[in-house]
Amino acid sequence: MATFARCNKEAWQMSPNTFTALFTFPKDQGGLQIKMPRAIICPAVWGHLTRCCQFDDGTRQLAEITYKDALEKHGCLDIEDLQFEAEFLTWDQASQNSFEFACHLTSSLGIRVSWDPFNPDWIASAANIDLAQAMITTQHLVHIQYKNKWKWAQTMEVSAEGKLVTMRFEGGDTFTMKTEGQDTTTGYPALREAIQRTFPTQVQISQLTEPDCIYGTEIREKGKRKMGWAQAVYPLRARLQELKETNLHPERDDTLETN
Repeated sequence: MATFARCNKEAWQMSPNTFTALFTFPKDQGGLQIKMPRAIICPAVWGHLTRCCQFDDGTRQLAEITYKDALEKHGCLDIEDLQFEAEFLTWDQASQNSFEFACHLTSSLGIRVSWDPFNPDWIASAANIDLAQAMITTQHLVHIQYKNKWKWAQTMEVSAEGKLVTMRFEGGDTFTMKTEGQDTTTGYPALREAIQRTFPTQVQISQLTEPDCIYGTEIREKGKRKMGWAQAVYPLRARLQELKETNLHPERDDTLETN
């Protein structure tokens, strides 16, 4: 960040001793409100991880391995716990793992992200046959583009292995398409892709089967809450880090000693 601020000072032909606050302060307080590198990288990294975990494919499988490696390496319970641990990692240490790096960025910015990327109740985690059966039961329509035209279609049947589904357009014509993956022969999208485009804000299977439910809240026993090791000892480690920094950079004593 210091290098980034120094480059801005040179671009504005300012002295190297100019306060960095002139660039970082909000505009209503006289600053230029320039985003620092971490603030730019952070949403890009988290967005990349979200896209990697979006579909049930090889990319998601690799992301899950990387995620579990990060949790096991630091003994963390979940991604929220990992963010407390990542605050004490250096840039080089965190950059060895995508999830550690994302958590390090949020921690350095004072942000906490609540996310469960591999929840078994997620649409992306559901088996092909279970997802197709949910669409058959609920009779939801999905928006499908075929030959440069958008049409609504309903899921009618699913094969025994769950790889293919029989769909029917509103006009009555039936066709077959894959549950996941790319189909380069028929031109139809996969069922998962069609669901994602039709319901972009829905991530859980229950949101398809129970649309009237309110999500985002959890029922927990009073006085009990899951907390990982890193989150539990965070106040002690933060205080220890503060003491170390104080010893490394003690305040100057400007008082003059007299003999």
